[in-house]
Amino acid sequence: MTIEKTSANTKHIVVVGLTFLAGTVLGVLVVLAIQNFNPQDDIATQDVAHGNVQHTSAKSLVNARSKTTIGIGDFQQVFDHQSISEQLAVLHSTLSQATEQELKDWWIQSQEIERENHRKIAQRAILQSLTSIDPQAALQSIEDVSMFHVDPLLKSVFSQWSITQLDEAIEAATTFSDSRRRVALEAILETRDDVSASERLSIAKRLDGEETLLKLVSDHEASQNIAEPSESWKILLNDDVDDSLQIESLVVVAEAWHEQVGFEVLSNIFEEVEDYWVQRQLVEAFVQFDPASALNYTLGLLDESDQAQLSGLVVREWASTNAQAALTFVNSIEQTSLASSLEREIASVWAGTKPREAIENIETISEEVRLATLETAFARIARQDALEAIGMLSSVVNFVGNTSTIARRIVNHWSVQNPHAAADWVLSNYSQDDPHRRSLLEDVLPRLALQDPDHAFELAMEQPSPDQGHGLELYVIRALAYDGDIERAKKLLPRVNENTKLLAYSEVGEAMVRESQIVQAMEMGKEFAATTQRIYFQRVLWQWGRTDPKNLYESLDNLPTSELKSIAATQLIHWNKYEPVFTDEQIEHAKTFLSSDK
Repeated sequence: MTIEKTSANTKHIVVVGLTFLAGTVLGVLVVLAIQNFNPQDDIATQDVAHGNVQHTSAKSLVNARSKTTIGIGDFQQVFDHQSISEQLAVLHSTLSQATEQELKDWWIQSQEIERENHRKIAQRAILQSLTSIDPQAALQSIEDVSMFHVDPLLKSVFSQWSITQLDEAIEAATTFSDSRRRVALEAILETRDDVSASERLSIAKRLDGEETLLKLVSDHEASQNIAEPSESWKILLNDDVDDSLQIESLVVVAEAWHEQVGFEVLSNIFEEVEDYWVQRQLVEAFVQFDPASALNYTLGLLDESDQAQLSGLVVREWASTNAQAALTFVNSIEQTSLASSLEREIASVWAGTKPREAIENIETISEEVRLATLETAFARIARQDALEAIGMLSSVVNFVGNTSTIARRIVNHWSVQNPHAAADWVLSNYSQDDPHRRSLLEDVLPRLALQDPDHAFELAMEQPSPDQGHGLELYVIRALAYDGDIERAKKLLPRVNENTKLLAYSEVGEAMVRESQIVQAMEMGKEFAATTQRIYFQRVLWQWGRTDPKNLYESLDNLPTSELKSIAATQLIHWNKYEPVFTDEQIEHAKTFLSSDK
C-alpha cells in the first residue's frame, strides 16, 4: 500500500482518530505488541511524564514522599518497594528535588544496575526529570546507551519535552536520522493529543512523518474495533500505511480473530496480505504457539497450491523452534509428495539454525535429503570454525558415502577466513592425481592470491596441468586482475602454461580496459599469433564496449584493421540493445564497419 492520497483524504483520516486521549492512542494493539516494557511500567511512567504519579494508596503515597533523603545512586531503597507504582513514586519524589548535576550523577550510577527492568525504570525517570531542567543534557546522556536500548529512552525524553517545550522538541527532532526522528515523532504525537488535528498533521509533515501519524490513527481505529477483528483487519490492510510497519498490530488482530474463527486466519493472511515478507512474518508469529494445529489446518485446504505454500511457511516456523517434532509430524503425512517437500523445508531450516543438532540426527532425515542438509549444516559451522567442521566430517561418511561436496563447502568458507591453512589441508589430504584436489584448489587459490600472490602462483604451477583445459594459475591471475592488481598479474603472465596463456592474457586485458589502460590492453594483443588474436580482441573489445561505449564509438576509425573495427562495431550494437546510449544514426554508422559476413 502507498500513502499517495490527496491532502483532503489524509486530513479526514487524521481527524477521525485525533479525539482520543494519548494513553489510548495505540490502545490494545500497542500495549500488547510492545513487549519490552511491563504494562504497569508504561502506565506509571506515562503518569510521571505528565507529573501525575498515581499511588496505590494514601499510605504508600505518604511512605513514598518520606523517602526524600535517598543518596545518589542508592537504588536499593527504591527497588525494595514491590510495586512499580511505588518505585516510581519514590524516584519521582527524590528526583524532583535533585539539581541538574545530581541528576547526571544519578544517571551515571543507573548504568550499573544489573537487573534490566530496574535499570529501565530508573533511567526513564531520571531522564524525565533531567529533561524538565535541560532537555539537551538528557539527549546527551542517551548517546552512551546501547543502540538496542536507545528508543524507549528517547521516547521518554521527547514525551516530557513536548509537554514543556513543544516547539523546541520538534526543532531538535528535525536534526535526527530517519529512525530516531520517527521515534521522537511518535513520542510527541502520543503525548500531545491535546493539540488540534491540523497542528498534529503539521508536526508530522515537519518531521517527514505523515505515515507515522497515519499509523497511530490507524492503529487506534483498529483497537476501537477489536471486538470485530475482521473489521480491524480491513482497517489495517486498507489504510495508507505500509504493512511492514504494522506487523505488530496485524499480529494482535490476527490473534483476536483466531479466538473467533480458529486457524482460518492463516488463509486470510495468505490470501489478503500482498507483501510476501510481511505475510511470512505474520504466519511465523502466529503459528509458534501451536504449530501442530496450524499445520493440521493447512493440510486440510482443498487448493493444492495454497496447501503446499502455506504448509511450507508453517513448517519453516516450526522447524526453527523444534525441528524434530516438525519432522515427526510430517513423516506421518500420507501425501508422499507433500511430505517430501515439507521434509526438505524442515531440513533446510534445521541445518541453518541448529547445524550440530541436524548433523547428530541426520539418520532421521530421508536419504535423498541428507546430502543437501549436511552441506548446509557443515557450511554453517565452517563459517565460525572450519577446523571443527573438518573434525566432524568423518562422522557422516556412513550416511552419505561421498563427502566431497561437503568438504568443498567447508573449504570454501575456510579459504575466506584462512586461505593458507585451507590450502595446506587440501595439499595434505588429497593426492596430486585426485580430481577433488583440483576442485578444492580452485576455491582456495583465488583467496590465497589476494593475501600471498607469489605463494598462490607457485602452488598453482606445481599442480599438474591438464592435457585439455587451463591450469590453476589462471585462477590466481584472474583474482589479481579483478582485484585491480594489474601490474603484479602482468609480471606473472610470462610464466603461465601455454594452454592457459590466451585466457590469462585476456583476463588481464579486460582488467586493463576497466582501469582505462585501453592502449596498453590493445598493445598486449600483439603477443598472439593471428589465429588466436581474434579471441583476445573479442574479449577486450567486449569489455571496452561495456565499460565506455562512447569512447569505443569515437575510436572506431582509429582501430588498425577492418577486422577489429568490425568486432568493435558488433560489440557496440550488442550493448546498445541493453543500455541504449546511441542515436539511430550512430548505430547505422557503426553498422558500416561490420564485415560482410556479419
